[in-house]
Amino acid sequence: MMSASDQRIHFSLDIPSDWECMELSRQGRRKYAQQKATEVVEKFPSLSIYQKKLEDTLYKELTSSWSMGVRYGASMSTPTTDGLLSASVTVSVLPEPPRRDDISTFDAIVATIHENDDESQGDDESDISQVVLPQAGKAIRVLGHRVFRPNGVSKAVPYSVFQTYLPYAGRVVLVMGMTFCTDVEDLLFELFELITSTLTVWIDGGDH
Repeated sequence: MMSASDQRIHFSLDIPSDWECMELSRQGRRKYAQQKATEVVEKFPSLSIYQKKLEDTLYKELTSSWSMGVRYGASMSTPTTDGLLSASVTVSVLPEPPRRDDISTFDAIVATIHENDDESQGDDESDISQVVLPQAGKAIRVLGHRVFRPNGVSKAVPYSVFQTYLPYAGRVVLVMGMTFCTDVEDLLFELFELITSTLTVWIDGGDH
């Protein structure tokens, strides 16, 4: 089990023992970007000439994610007979989305997700539902498809996301599973669901 915090909010999550914890320092972000760029090229060999550009774009996105609230990350990469199986999980602590007094935080989160769908280059709308996490309570679950397209690269790289938004203590805790292995997303979504179901959150002086 890992645990981390962001100011007053603390969280823990059970991560498989063979997953590697992301080091979110500048050097760690660069290393992770290099690893992911290599994985993308292995899956899409035609992108090999763009590997450095892929790496730089991933690094910038990781840096942006850190500044926006990512506080923990872990990833796995396993060779199989069908190629490399890879996935990652991040936990972010975000501000609540802006909302009117007559709109709940849950409805505001859903509205923000729809806005992001409209702006994204995904091939369809996100599948949004409400779930109850065993140790954390009611949350919004989002299953979606996105594309990653670095500047100057003509080919878009598809990826799948499994997101869970938990409003808590005036903030939103986001657990996101992501994979470029879209052909086996159902299997990985099951794994993301198991991991997310172990989420526990608490505040300073509160119960675990």
